[in-house]
Amino acid sequence: EMISKLLTHLHPTPLADEDMEAGFELLLDSLDDLCIDCPDARAMAGSFLARAVVDEVLPPAFLSTRNNSHPGDEVVEKAVGLLSREHCTARLEHVWGPGDGRPVAELKAVIDQLLEEYLLSRELDEAARCVREMSAPHFHHELVKRGVKIAMEKDGRDNKDDAATSSLDAMAALFSFLVKNSIVSEYQVAKGISRLRKLVPDLKLDVPAAAAMLKEFEEMAREGGCLPAQVPVEGN
Repeated sequence: EMISKLLTHLHPTPLADEDMEAGFELLLDSLDDLCIDCPDARAMAGSFLARAVVDEVLPPAFLSTRNNSHPGDEVVEKAVGLLSREHCTARLEHVWGPGDGRPVAELKAVIDQLLEEYLLSRELDEAARCVREMSAPHFHHELVKRGVKIAMEKDGRDNKDDAATSSLDAMAALFSFLVKNSIVSEYQVAKGISRLRKLVPDLKLDVPAAAAMLKEFEEMAREGGCLPAQVPVEGN
């Protein structure tokens, strides 16, 4: 958000249209390398492009020109898709915030309701539909963190020993389903797990076996193909 706002202050002086276009060309051409360290780079670049057009720091013609020189560019297609949505200007003004402009607290409440309903119904398709409707791809780590936390608390409270019917097993199945259907990225799952690890000392107060349960979930998630072998340490 701060970088998007900075670009609006730098345009058209000292950065003219051609400077902005050259900068975005460099960004798009370097995405293969950027994706190595930041798997969500393409999605983020698409959001940056769309936001730049809405903020009038990048002319719409840039997208068509880029599309002509690089047919099928998924980043440009994402930007065009965002710009084609109803009320796109209002939505893109909140593109770096969670969801479609809703406060973080409200989105967290939506996530908790979604997760609780899923644990009752175990309906993967319905849960996936709700995750899509949240329109918060950069906030999916919170979905993961809260989902596993809720499952751990529920299993700990119910003394659930049967892995086949446990909330942890159900949550692992959900995130595997979401990753396989390209709704949530492995990167966001790993980020959520990394943040949850920091909460384990506090979780142990209510769920003494929290550390063991989190380790169990990570093993199930890896087997389900939604968690990489190594979970990066979250710096903030």
